[in-house]
Amino acid sequence: MKKSSMNPKLLLFGVFGHLLCWLGGDLLLYFVPNGPLDTLQLFDYDKTAEMLALANPTQFTISGIVGTIAMMLVLVGYYQIYLLLKPNAKVLSKVTLVGTLFTCVAGAIMHFSCTTMLWYFVKSGATKEAHDIMISFFTETMVTTAMCNIGVFMVCVSLFIAVIKGKTCLPKWGCVVNTIPLTLVAGILFAGMGAMNLGSALMFLGLFICVRKFSKETEPAL
Repeated sequence: MKKSSMNPKLLLFGVFGHLLCWLGGDLLLYFVPNGPLDTLQLFDYDKTAEMLALANPTQFTISGIVGTIAMMLVLVGYYQIYLLLKPNAKVLSKVTLVGTLFTCVAGAIMHFSCTTMLWYFVKSGATKEAHDIMISFFTETMVTTAMCNIGVFMVCVSLFIAVIKGKTCLPKWGCVVNTIPLTLVAGILFAGMGAMNLGSALMFLGLFICVRKFSKETEPAL
């Protein structure tokens, strides 16, 4: 098996980036004075106005900036997954690279646009007209949300297949070190609050530990 040129330590960028996105992008966005922000209620003007009545627009500005920076950090981690797959799974590595760009570029835009629409609503006095514009802005830019989620799926499926087929240094059971199953676990433990970021952080931490351990075991003896 060809040796990967990845640097396992750079996987920690994925850990720190996703934790930062969880803390500053998810929790800071959701916890408003009138209770946790229920995104499903944002389409209703009265409920939106009630939830955001005492919210400070600066909260959404900070959340958007932190979320954007976080996605820049995780790009380094996702690129290491691409390098992990590249030597022995070229097609899967290319899918991973495309998925990485979808996840990080579209994800950064998504975080900033979602917080921008909330900032606009509060800053405009929480009027019905501001709510209509906010919803219109969301529906017209929601393609970035789809692209980000599709990107995560592309990376996760490619990594899963590569590990199962023995195309990496990881044992086959290492396929569970993946955002999809870990997000399900995080969703149960944290009631869905930022579950994907937590699941992704756990994936990168697991990959860091496993790659360091099993890459040494697969190195040929001198």
